[in-house]
Amino acid sequence: MASNRNNADSMHPAISWQGRVVNRVMGRAIKPVISRLRFTRRFMKFSQLGFDALTLALPVPANVHIARTHMGGVPCEWLIAGREVRSNRVVVYFHGGAYFFGSPRSHRAVTWRLSRHCRAKVLALDYRQPPDWCYPAPLEDAVRAYQGLLKQGYRSRDIVFAGDSAGGNLALVTLLRLRELSLPMPACAVLISPWADLTCSGESHWRHVRHDPFIPMKALRFVSASYSEGYNPASPMLSPAFADLTGLPPLMIQVGSTEVLYSDAVRVAEQARKAGVPCQLQVWEDMMHVFHALAAWLPEASLALREIGSFVNEILREEDEAGHLRARTRVVSRRA
Repeated sequence: MASNRNNADSMHPAISWQGRVVNRVMGRAIKPVISRLRFTRRFMKFSQLGFDALTLALPVPANVHIARTHMGGVPCEWLIAGREVRSNRVVVYFHGGAYFFGSPRSHRAVTWRLSRHCRAKVLALDYRQPPDWCYPAPLEDAVRAYQGLLKQGYRSRDIVFAGDSAGGNLALVTLLRLRELSLPMPACAVLISPWADLTCSGESHWRHVRHDPFIPMKALRFVSASYSEGYNPASPMLSPAFADLTGLPPLMIQVGSTEVLYSDAVRVAEQARKAGVPCQLQVWEDMMHVFHALAAWLPEASLALREIGSFVNEILREEDEAGHLRARTRVVSRRA
């Protein structure tokens, strides 16, 4: 059972000069460039390679263990950081990138820190993406990888889903598909700036368009149309902001206060609580989209990742205690 702390909203004020600098640079230098780009299938392929190369500048400690693997036939990456990692714990990570760029490699600055703070191995999925693939290919990969973990003997109560942006979307819709398939749910899920409304109709999609220092709406609409090709983007399996979340595990959501995806996060939290799902929503003042990737320089990012670790460890500790209690009960029953 999740604690009452997981039902609270909280505002985390901006505390660093680094955050102000990052916002200024992103808003004045990066976003104008992105806004002028002509989004095509060729550009999508090029950006996949370019983004991976760009993120090599984000440091990963030499003692972090990284290994390529397959899980359920899906290419993945194991990542383990620190000696306190527990072998039974797995954070399944769904990388962001608007469903057309990004990879396990591009998100290592986030995943190695999640491994350390959650004291868990991270399994980062290299799921299929546009332009070669569209919905439901990433969802199919996510379900297969999760089933592969279960077949290898990992217990659902020791597994955590986590994802950023489009990866937050994928984490949510994977939970919905597991519910449809009557498969056991993971212990909890962490959603970082989830893109939960592919119709791009949320209030912040227009209210924050000038304040968000990173995401231009033109790009968001293009990739939504590309990913949902042939399907209604308002479908709950594409836009979980419209879904009934009944039966999902506890959720933690983090989002920046000026993001265009701010209302996506808020609506998911509202849908969770309406369905009786414990949900903790954290709003980080003036933080850019997925600011966690800059934890090497941004104090707010380091703090946000520690908050995720606290949430996950609290949930998994309660699951461990409940598991020990059930095991003891079964032993007593056999003796009787």
